[in-house]
Amino acid sequence: MKTNPHIPSPDALLAFDALARLGSFTAAAEAIGCAKSRISQLVKDLEHDLGTVLVLRNTRRVALTEAGRRLACHAAQLRSMLDKVRPDIEEAQGAIGGPLRVSSTMSFAQYLLAPLLGELAELHPALEMELVAENRLQDPVEAGLDFCLRTRAVHDDRLVAKSIGFVWEELYAAPAYLERAGIPQTPEDLLKHQLLHNSYNETGLDWRLERDGQFVSLSVRPTLLCDQYAVIANAACAGVGIGLLPQYVVSPQLARGELCPVLPGWRSSGWPVFLVYPYRHPMPKKYEAFLQLVVPRLRAILDDDGAHS
Repeated sequence: MKTNPHIPSPDALLAFDALARLGSFTAAAEAIGCAKSRISQLVKDLEHDLGTVLVLRNTRRVALTEAGRRLACHAAQLRSMLDKVRPDIEEAQGAIGGPLRVSSTMSFAQYLLAPLLGELAELHPALEMELVAENRLQDPVEAGLDFCLRTRAVHDDRLVAKSIGFVWEELYAAPAYLERAGIPQTPEDLLKHQLLHNSYNETGLDWRLERDGQFVSLSVRPTLLCDQYAVIANAACAGVGIGLLPQYVVSPQLARGELCPVLPGWRSSGWPVFLVYPYRHPMPKKYEAFLQLVVPRLRAILDDDGAHS
């Protein structure tokens, strides 16, 4: 990389700092680990670039001119700053604190990551966490994200993709709705009901259900269309109709009896979930802390979700 001709070379400044502190070209060369002639050349380059004499040479010891004494102060500041670089970086690598930016879909952020990040904050109060809830696919490198929770395939050699589990959607409705509208006995019966559909679904308006090797595809005309699981779950609780929802979304409503399964055993085709992040080696301690807490907890939740049927 070319240096700016108006800015003195850092190597030359460090050589001059050693010369100013130690008082001889020989001692400066030994301190830096180079030839005496290299120190002499770097000082000559500085004098040429700055257009002034910096050192008065004699047989025993060098003496600094007025310009040399002023430059020595700046060179010492550069050395002091560089001396702090390694300890500062090592501290950043070893500290469990500072910024941590995580991205996921809306539902993952609300139902999975927010509670887990709360636990992480209790364990490591120095962390400054940001959770970006965005259904649009994001590039962690370009967006400056530390981790992304993604669904489906990941095709990027720059990224590590750690498999977390699968998401499966199952059918749920409020007991009051089923009492009023009747309980479906077959997947085809769903077409006689009010249906709540997630518009983020990649299959469009088709519900593709499976059970024990049987597959059924239904073209639905939803009563309610929305791209947020939370809205669909709330609508189902309110008795609006039957919704396809992951088990991790509806666990509280099931426990309170606000929702109940419809057509148990039938579910939509699952899709994989990955925790994606840029490759780093060595990995900072705060990233290790995140992975150690979040990965096993997410795997347990999503494994339970997949085994629910």
